Amino acid sequence: MRPSLRTLSLLAIPALTTLALTVACGGSTSSTPVATTPTPTGAASIILTDAPSDQWSAIQVVVTKVTLLNKTDHTKEVVAFEGATAKINLVDLDSVGELLATAQLPVGTYDALRITIDPTSVTLVDLAGNTLPSSQVRVTGASVLVNLSADLVVTATGSNAVQIDFDLNHPLFLVQLPDGSWVMNLQVRHRLNENGMTAMTKLMFRHRRGTIASVGTSSFVLRTDSGNDLTVNVGAGAWFFDADARALGSFAGLAAGKNALVSLRMQADGTLWAVRVWYGANALPGWTPEGHVFRVDQVQNQLIVSASNGAPRIIAIDPDTAFTFRSALSLGTGPAFLANVWTGFKVQVEVKDPLAVPMHARSVDIQRAVDGGAIQNATTASFTYQHLLAGDRTHAYASPFTWWYLGFPAMTSTSPGDFAMACAGSGDVRVRGVSDLVWNSGTSAWDASNAIFLPVALPQGTISTSYNGGQLGFTFVNSLAVSQTITVGLNTTVGMQPMVLEVAYQAGVGVTVTPIDASAWSAKLVSPTQARVAVVPKTDGTYAAYAVVIFTGF
Repeated sequence: MRPSLRTLSLLAIPALTTLALTVACGGSTSSTPVATTPTPTGAASIILTDAPSDQWSAIQVVVTKVTLLNKTDHTKEVVAFEGATAKINLVDLDSVGELLATAQLPVGTYDALRITIDPTSVTLVDLAGNTLPSSQVRVTGASVLVNLSADLVVTATGSNAVQIDFDLNHPLFLVQLPDGSWVMNLQVRHRLNENGMTAMTKLMFRHRRGTIASVGTSSFVLRTDSGNDLTVNVGAGAWFFDADARALGSFAGLAAGKNALVSLRMQADGTLWAVRVWYGANALPGWTPEGHVFRVDQVQNQLIVSASNGAPRIIAIDPDTAFTFRSALSLGTGPAFLANVWTGFKVQVEVKDPLAVPMHARSVDIQRAVDGGAIQNATTASFTYQHLLAGDRTHAYASPFTWWYLGFPAMTSTSPGDFAMACAGSGDVRVRGVSDLVWNSGTSAWDASNAIFLPVALPQGTISTSYNGGQLGFTFVNSLAVSQTITVGLNTTVGMQPMVLEVAYQAGVGVTVTPIDASAWSAKLVSPTQARVAVVPKTDGTYAAYAVVIFTGF
């Protein structure tokens, strides 16, 4: 698995129009309109995030619609966004929010959300930077309904938010077919926001590009590249850069019609405030100051960071470049600190001149430090992530430390001993994980604050023993070019069941993707059906199915 935890956030709350309704009264020659009370509205935010991805440098989509479903009547579906967003790279947006719009929604309680993407907009770029031909990418289920595990309550006097995950690392999000093409099957889930709107003050939003629509005394309106207007407040701490003069700018330099790139923060009351603003009469360069680290070059003193389209971009590290962690903790200065940065980190770079080639970093803020891969040498004190090329990296457990299985964050454990017991593995079923890291100033090293067991996606093989008694046998050819067979358990408990799908090809119809209910597992999961299986380790040394895909008609 690619050692990174990725987060895409999308705030979608565009303006809704309140319709004034009139009722005709009876009469022989005239009617009298009767005004109704306008529907009250309140501020609400929808934040879309993503879970880890290990195969792609870019998964680009266009979101076309977001709706909310009234809890008492699902036929009352409120449109929260409808149009065409700019193309969003789900992979590159980590620990930041993608802010589409702000507005008011009808007061009420909502318990489900529907999100729709344009299936023709999907672009996949692999880790080597190769864009897959559109003919090799198929999308099923471009619109998905997400049940909220906690209601979204919109009130007239407050603001609220709901977070939804694009689960990019789910084995069924992108499935490779036997013919080599890929099927995208959206996997989206609700993420609980335990700290309410207070958490929004900690969230860093992705820089928004657009034009200045108007300028007030202490705010301005940004018309985004998605066609929505954002009111951005300006305080004393805002930083401005005049791209035309290639020098520091000021709030006074803003004017209607100028291009702008804005770094935003949100307050608990839902208002937006400027952190950094780049502006100019001419078009701004096509760069964004946040991205994932592709590579660290300690010889040339460079960071290679992903651009918004997934392409690599060179950032030079100078002797005075300051490194920080989440803006608050100073880590070090200059190229020497590059030894503590590696592929998968999410960084925000403040550059000295955005028009320079290469750009030179004034500062590098590490928004998320991560590591991941095959787990080795797990003890009660530390564990090691194996990296064949970059070298192994050992992390002590931070305090507190938690671990869980991807997709089941509620089933957490704080026991390093139990974690070590689950890290055995066998043959090619190498236990893999990913961890958020925190800086230990005492040891000057990254400690693991958590560890998430990732599903191990095994090569395509066959069901060698038909499903019976809650388990099946799966045989595949491993890296030593020999057959390996494992027993895979399938949990039938509601809420704990693996996702089981049938991907079928039929001439004249094409590819269909159909979920298989647990009641049909015995009929469908039979030997010698072609299949792919993803498993997670258990503390007793066995494996449980996370996902099973069978292929028919190929």
